[in-house]
Amino acid sequence: MGLPISYHWRNLLVRKTTTLLTLLVVAVVVGVFTWMMGFASSLTRSLAVASDETKLLILKRGATAESNSAIPIEDFNRLNQLSAIVRDEDNIPLLSPEMMAQVSLPRARDGGATFANVAVRGVTAAAFKVHRNVKLLGKGFTTGRREVIVGQAAAKQFAGLNVGDTIGLGYGSDRGYKVVGHFSAGGGPMESEIWGYLPSLMNAYNRKTYSCASLRLSDDADSAAAIERIRGPAIQLEAKTERQYWQAQSAGIRRYLTVAYALVAIMSVAAIFSIANTMFSTVAGRTREVAMLRTIGYSQWRILTGFVFESILLTTVGGIVGCLACVAWLSLVGNTKDMFGATNFTTLAFEIRVTPAIVLWSLLSVVAVGVIGSLIPALRAARTPVVSALRAP
Repeated sequence: MGLPISYHWRNLLVRKTTTLLTLLVVAVVVGVFTWMMGFASSLTRSLAVASDETKLLILKRGATAESNSAIPIEDFNRLNQLSAIVRDEDNIPLLSPEMMAQVSLPRARDGGATFANVAVRGVTAAAFKVHRNVKLLGKGFTTGRREVIVGQAAAKQFAGLNVGDTIGLGYGSDRGYKVVGHFSAGGGPMESEIWGYLPSLMNAYNRKTYSCASLRLSDDADSAAAIERIRGPAIQLEAKTERQYWQAQSAGIRRYLTVAYALVAIMSVAAIFSIANTMFSTVAGRTREVAMLRTIGYSQWRILTGFVFESILLTTVGGIVGCLACVAWLSLVGNTKDMFGATNFTTLAFEIRVTPAIVLWSLLSVVAVGVIGSLIPALRAARTPVVSALRAP
């Protein structure tokens, strides 16, 4: 026969101070852990969208990102030699010339106290065929006007990007472009960008060359062979698949996540010691009680599992509080965040989402911490000799 649940619950309530302090430690650890898991999962999901193996990004040799690349028009035209490029119904290759620039915009979440570089991409109609995951949400820009469309993530994260707003673009930020619509990109990196008509933006930024190009290969094409052809003497440009490009851009972000996980691990160790300390103090104050339980027939195994169950109960409640606190915090301060790219000098905006899978993983992790922290004191309690325990003061 096992000890009743009410027995363990009352024991936690009797020791209110130690129980509350342990709950707070567990809640903080779980809250931070849940936030980090949501952060990492959302960022990974955003980058995973940009993993189309049939789409190649073309840069100038030696360039590390679209923003520091410059492709002369005559070099761009040589890309038409590729036989693996998909062609549309008019036999025009799906090849998109593009220009990249940045504009500094205030973050919406802090009322404009901080600014970030937002990518501005000049495109033509071909871009919407090459970047298949980009979907217009309403009106698109008109080629003969100073108009732009904005990604959903950028519109949420940065101020002044609502439909009808005007933003200053160009070499001196002196040319007003009206936001006429938004677009989605499946939650990928392009949702952090501003798009406008290529010739208009090239003129505004006084550009004579393209920054980069994007092209779409046929489904049966060998992407490695196409990349080698582009790198070869006939074209002499750098090419990467979309996955390769964004993996390189997110290298610094992955290092940041590694450091963050290390901090969470340290906090988890602190939680283990806090739980162990609580359980040790519990055992010390209940020596005679444990002896009485042994006397009336409860086995060492029952007492051991009882103390571990108390720890699981304690950590589960703390874990639930931590998860709820994380969700409340994201609701209060906003769940749209951005990360700065070390090589492209622009920010990647994304939404942190706490999914049921993340909550489940957080709770399972904290229960494991509770079991580890309580095992040694629970063994000590179960192995206490009955006679010596009854003689204890």
